[in-house]
Parts: sequence; C-alpha cells; structure tokens
Amino acid sequence: MQKSTWKRLSVSVTAVALLAGVAACGGDKKDDKASSGASGKAGATTAAGAPTEALDAAFKKTQSAKSAKFRMTMKVPGLGDQPVTLQSSGVVGWDPAVVDQRMTGLPGKDGASAESHVITIGTVTYTDVGPEGAAKNDGKRWLKVDLGAAAKEAGGDSKALQQLMGGGQGQNQDPAKQMALLKSSPNVKLVGEETVDGKKTQHYKGTLTADEAVRSNKSLEGLGEQDRQQLLDTIKQAGITQYDMDVWVGADDLPAKLVVNTDMAGGRMELTQTLSDYGTKADVQAPPADQTTDLLERLKELKKTGGTPSLTS
Repeated sequence: MQKSTWKRLSVSVTAVALLAGVAACGGDKKDDKASSGASGKAGATTAAGAPTEALDAAFKKTQSAKSAKFRMTMKVPGLGDQPVTLQSSGVVGWDPAVVDQRMTGLPGKDGASAESHVITIGTVTYTDVGPEGAAKNDGKRWLKVDLGAAAKEAGGDSKALQQLMGGGQGQNQDPAKQMALLKSSPNVKLVGEETVDGKKTQHYKGTLTADEAVRSNKSLEGLGEQDRQQLLDTIKQAGITQYDMDVWVGADDLPAKLVVNTDMAGGRMELTQTLSDYGTKADVQAPPADQTTDLLERLKELKKTGGTPSLTS
C-alpha cells in the first residue's frame, strides 16, 4: 500500500477522533457550572438570555433520551482524490453507543457509489459488502473495523488519539456529545428562530479552535504533557484548525438538527444530522462472527504487499 494512502487515512481518522471525543462532558453540576461560566459573557449579549443555559438544558434532555432516529449527510475529504459524500439514515443510541444505518455513497465496484448496511457497537463498525464483496471474502458479507486500532495503524501513536477513538464511530453521531461541544464554545450565540422539518426551533451557533477543543475534552484529563503534545502535533499535521457548530433546538429542549464542520488540510469535513423520535428502541446486534472478516487485518496484508485498499477486494 502506498504511503500517501495511509497518510490520507490518518488525516480522516484524526478528524473523526476529535469530532467523536471532544468535549465529552457528563451531567456533573460542577462541570456544567464551569462550562456556563466560561461562555456566560457571550450569551449575555443575545436577545433571548444566555444561550449556554438553553443549551445546557438541551444537553441534559438529550443525554437522558439515550436514542433517536436520524438522517445524516457527511462529506469527508482525504479518502481519495475527491471528497466522499455519505448519506445515511437509521437509529442511533448513545447509552450504550450503537448505530444501525443504511448508507449510500461508499466507494463501490469500479469507483461507483454503493449502498450498504452499517452497524456500529461501541468501538467496532461492521459494513455489509453485499454478495459480490462476500465472494472476495470467503463468503463473509461483513467487514469489521475497530477505530482505535485504525488510529494506531494509520500512524496515531499518541495515547490521547487512541483514547479519543475508544468511543467508537457511534459517538460521532451522539447528539449529546455534540451539544456538549457547542456549549463549551467561548463564543456561542443565539441566531434566532427557524423552522426545521415544519417544527419551530431556536438556532444556536458557536466555534472552537483545535486548541480549545483539546482543552475542553474531559476524556484527556490525567494524560501526561508528552501525550497531549503528541495529539496536538497530530492535529497540526492533519491541518485541523477549527470546529464550526450549529444546533436547532425545539420547544421540547431536544435538538432537531445538528451541523458540525471541521476545517482540515484536505478540505472541510461536514456533518449534517436531523433527529426525531427520541427514545426510540435501539436494539442493535452484531453480525454473526462466522460472517465477518477484519478489515484492518486485510489492510495490513495489503500494506506488506503494496496493494490498494478496497472495501470489497
């Protein structure tokens, strides 16, 4: 496998790691007060009171809901010569972290867009490659990948980076974590009332630099200075500079829509998610072990032989 391929993979893995793990604060009152106090001055100038108070209420309500149905669009740079745009819908749970979704836009045969069934449980994601893919994988239809292992294989030597990836891809779609990320922004503000899917909502907006994102990340507390610096170095190498966040919160104190954009060296990583049916059942099961093959092990083999990575090869 060419080094440039692994470099591009490393950039995207790093972006997902930060997006998934940053600002992963819980419902502790002490932490909530600290977060509100850090942003209180920005909120005091808005038309409808301090945004952090509204966002804190929405964060707690979302955290307790534990699951929802979603539709998502995700534009990812760095996985090839052109950005990849993924469309997906399904159910997401964040206590525990699970996702069951149907996704379009994954690279398929001859570079064409493919549709697939993707399941995420904790740190592990399973992708259904279909009958043609199964024929190339000893009849096994599911490819398995652990994002923590992917970060390490892609060059993520930092303990902090691997720790961030420990939340799994499902955390990337956790609206409670994204609400926590937004309410930790030092410049969060209320944009105004807007309609989302026929529902009146309040639109809030904020930004975080990469340095602010790392500082606000509760999961990095206790790490040594060397590990923290390695993470910051990795972020700089990936060209990650800023996170732009928007959320539309309904009268029920639940987010109807979330947008998180990440500036990177290869372009912007853009995630737009609409949510509904909070509290819906999220009974997500892993595929049978005898029907799965480990993608990272296959990539390691290709790396040794100089092959090109493929979801179905």
